[in-house]
Amino acid sequence: MKNMKMLRRIFLLLIIISLSPLNTAIVSASGAPQKKIVMLIMDNINYEDMAEFGGKNFKFLLKNGALGLMNTNSGGPYTDTNAYATIGAGSYAVGSSQASCSGGYSDVFSGQPVNEIYLRNTGKKMEKLNIANIDIIDILQNNQKLNHSVRIGLLGSLLNERGLKTAVIGNESKSPDETSANAAMITMNGNGITDFGRVDAGLLMKDPMSPFGIRTDYAALYSAFLDAKHRADFIVIQSGDSCRLNKYSGLSDEMYKKAKREIFHRADDFLGKILAEMDKNTLFMLVTPFPSYADAAAGRKLTPVIACGDAVRGTILTSPTTKRDGIITNTDLAAQVLNYFGIPRDSTMTGHEFIYKNMANSLEYIYRLNAITVFNYKIRPAVVKAFIGIIVAGLILAVIFILCARKYLIYLRHMLVAIMIAPGLFLILPLLQPWDASRLALGILLLAATSIASLSYFLKENLSIFAVCLLGSSSLIILDTWLGNPLMKVSIFGYDPVGGARFYGIGNEYMGLLLGSAIIGTAAIVDKFRHHEKTAKLLSIFFLAVVLFTLAHPALGTNVGGAMAALVGFGAFAALLFKEKLSAADIVKIGASLVILLLCLFIFDSTRPQDAQSHIGQTGALIRQSSIAALLLIFKRKLLMNYKLIRYSNWTLALIAMMAVLGMLFIWPVGILKQIFRRHRHLYFGFVAGIIGTAAAFVFNDSGVVAAAISMIPIGMPLILLCIDEIMTTREGDALFKQ
Repeated sequence: MKNMKMLRRIFLLLIIISLSPLNTAIVSASGAPQKKIVMLIMDNINYEDMAEFGGKNFKFLLKNGALGLMNTNSGGPYTDTNAYATIGAGSYAVGSSQASCSGGYSDVFSGQPVNEIYLRNTGKKMEKLNIANIDIIDILQNNQKLNHSVRIGLLGSLLNERGLKTAVIGNESKSPDETSANAAMITMNGNGITDFGRVDAGLLMKDPMSPFGIRTDYAALYSAFLDAKHRADFIVIQSGDSCRLNKYSGLSDEMYKKAKREIFHRADDFLGKILAEMDKNTLFMLVTPFPSYADAAAGRKLTPVIACGDAVRGTILTSPTTKRDGIITNTDLAAQVLNYFGIPRDSTMTGHEFIYKNMANSLEYIYRLNAITVFNYKIRPAVVKAFIGIIVAGLILAVIFILCARKYLIYLRHMLVAIMIAPGLFLILPLLQPWDASRLALGILLLAATSIASLSYFLKENLSIFAVCLLGSSSLIILDTWLGNPLMKVSIFGYDPVGGARFYGIGNEYMGLLLGSAIIGTAAIVDKFRHHEKTAKLLSIFFLAVVLFTLAHPALGTNVGGAMAALVGFGAFAALLFKEKLSAADIVKIGASLVILLLCLFIFDSTRPQDAQSHIGQTGALIRQSSIAALLLIFKRKLLMNYKLIRYSNWTLALIAMMAVLGMLFIWPVGILKQIFRRHRHLYFGFVAGIIGTAAAFVFNDSGVVAAAISMIPIGMPLILLCIDEIMTTREGDALFKQ
C-alpha cells in the first residue's frame, strides 16, 4: 500500500515537472533539447590560407560545408574588439579598451581575482563556473552613446532566458600573465556573464618557436571542450594561435609561412577531433571574426564563415540581410544561433538567419566573388575622385570658354556629353569583366568612345541626345533592378559589400541618376514630340510611375528616401506639365501623397514573411517594439551621416561646382536661359522639377549629398549644352555678352 502511494506521488511529481514553465520554455525554445551549436573561432585567416595550409579536416569543411564571406563592420572604429561585440549583440556595437578582459571565478587580473573585480565593478556576484567580462560597465556605457539601439550580450541573454547555457573556451593571450578572450563577448549575456568555460593561461604552453613564445595547448583545449559539451548548448572555442601570429611582428617571410603551416597543422588535428564529436543535432560553424592586418590593408575585409552539419542544406551562405549569394554580415551569426534553437530574434537585431543555396564549385565562386569585391573596394575611391575631377574640370572649362574662348566651345561638347552618360556606362561596364586596372581603363575608354561616336553619327539634335541618353540610362537601371541587380552588384558606382551600407535594391548613386535622368529624359520627349503633346505627356507620366514603383517596392529598389524624392520631383513635374504652374494646393497634395506612400510601404513590407522583409519592414517592427524613440534615433543617424558626407565627401565639390555654374548661367550671359526656356518650355518644367527632386533627395537620404550631386549631372549638363549651342548658333550670341 505504501509502495502504491509512493508510486502515485512520483507519477504526480513527474506530471508537474513535465508541465512546468521552465521545461516548456526549454523545449519550445530549442525544439529539441539536445540541439547544440559549436562555433570554432580562427581569427585573421582567409580561404586561401585554409586551402594552402589546411589539412584533411579543413579541406573536408571546404568541400562539404556551406561557404560564405562575412562583412566585419561594427558600430565604431574598425577593430577586432568591436567586431566581437557586434556578433554578440546581433547589431552594430562597440567594445571598450578592456573589452577582451574576461576570466573565470579564480582567474587573476592585476593581482586580483576576477570575481572580486566583477563584484566591485557591477555590484553583482558571479557563480564559480562562470566566465565574467570585468569591463562590462564600460562596454554598456559606450554603446549607449551610439545613434541606434544596441543591447550588448543580447545573444547570451536570449539563450539564457530560454534555459539554454553558453560556454566559451580558449584565448588569444600574448602572455601567460594576461588573459585576452574576445570570444567571451559572443557568449556573454547583458551582465557580461557566460555560464561555463575556461579562458585561463592553463590552455597555453610554452614554445620558443611560436609567436610570443607560447601557443595553444590543444590537449587542454579539447579537454575543456569535452567538459563544456556536457554543460552548454552554445559553445564558442577560440583557437588563438592564428591571432597571435597576426599580432606578432619581426618574422621573415620564410618563418612566417613556417609558423602559419604549423599553426594550421595543429588546428587541423583539433578540428578533426571536434568534428568527430558532432552528431546530427549539432550545427558546427568555423568563423573568422576579423581579417589579418595584411588582408585589411589589401581591402580583403570579408572573412570566412563555414557552416556544417545535418541542418546545412547547401554549399553557399547568404541571408535576408544581404540577399547576396556568398555574403553575410557578422550580425547574422546571432540571428542564426537563435533561429537554430527556435528563438525569435529581438527587434534591435539587424541580422537574419542563414539561407543555404546550392552552387557547383562553391570555393571557386567565393574566390571570384571576393576578388571582384576587393577590386571594386580598392579602385572605387580613385575612380570616383577622377570622375569628380573631370566633372569639375568640365564645368571650369565651360565657364572659361563661355567668358573668353567661345570658338572652342564646340570641342567641349563631347566632354560634357561623356560626363552626362558616364554613370550609365559604369553600370554596363561589368559586362566587359574589368577586374584589373588596365582592363578597367580600357573598358571605360572603349565605352565612352563608342558611345560618343554613335551619338555624333546618329543623333544631331540636342533633344534626341537627351532623350536617348537619359531615358536609356533610366531604363537600364530599371531593367537591372527587375532582374535582381546583376550589374549594380558589381558596378563601381553600385554596392560596396565591404563598406556594407547597402547590399540590395537601388543605391543612392544610381537613385540620384535615375531621378534626374527620368525627369529630364521625359521632359525632352515631350518637347521633341510637342505635336503629339498629349500622348507624350501620358507616356511620360506612365514611365515616371514605373520608376517610382521600382524605387519604392521592397522587393525591387527598396529605397525609401529615393522613392520620397521621386514622388516630390515627379509630382512637381506632373503639376507643371499639365497646369504649367505649381500651386500651394499641389504642394499639399504632394505632402499628403508622401505620408500615404510611407504608410503603404511600412504596412505592405511588415506583412511579408520576416526573411523576405527589407529594412522598411524591419524599421516598422523596431518602431512597434521600441516606440517612436527608435525612429528618432534613425533620423539622427541619417542626419549625422549626411553632415559627415557634406564635410568630407568629394561629391560635395561636384555639387557646389554644378550649382555655381548653373547659378552663373541664370545671371550671365544675360537672357540666355530665358531664350532657351522660351523654345523648350517642357525642359524648363523638367529643370525646375529636377531641382526640387534633387533637394528632396538631399534631405531624405543619409547620403543625400551623393544622390544630389549625381542627380544634378543629367539635370545640369543638358542645360549647359543648350547654352553652348545657343552661344554658338545664334546671331544674338555676341549681343548677349555686350549687354
